[in-house]
Amino acid sequence: MRAMLKNSYYEGLLQDLFCGKDGFFPVFLHFFYQKNQIFVFYPDFYEDFSKLSLLEQQTSEKVCELLILLQGDAKYYSSNKQFFSGSGIDYVKKLDAILNYDIELVEKNIIDLKNAYSKIENADIRAGLSEIISVKKEELDILKNCYIKLENMKNEKK
Repeated sequence: MRAMLKNSYYEGLLQDLFCGKDGFFPVFLHFFYQKNQIFVFYPDFYEDFSKLSLLEQQTSEKVCELLILLQGDAKYYSSNKQFFSGSGIDYVKKLDAILNYDIELVEKNIIDLKNAYSKIENADIRAGLSEIISVKKEELDILKNCYIKLENMKNEKK
């Protein structure tokens, strides 16, 4: 891909996907934190959360690439200049709550992506967003499978 004409509207949409309240970079840090906690507290789920962290890193990198192609600068703030902070990361350590929260979070990301996709006409950006939607669906599958795995483990203990 080559650099595109600057478009501040598209840039704002992508900036929010990257570093808005539930943007991909904050979600990456969220999954990274969880991966490290799960290593200790729920080792049976470590590989799943390692994969989630890696996939979320990829979505962050992809949206950064799109921002830079638009001649933007993937800064750590939303389109309205609200700087990212770690305060939005969910520091819960109970796996049931983690999975419920994460499923909702990824579902919201997919809705936000589809919303941005519907507002952007540029084929290259839309293709990039389609790739990210596919990755997000993969994340959602991993989380739902973890939830089923956790429920099965609970039932085996009964």
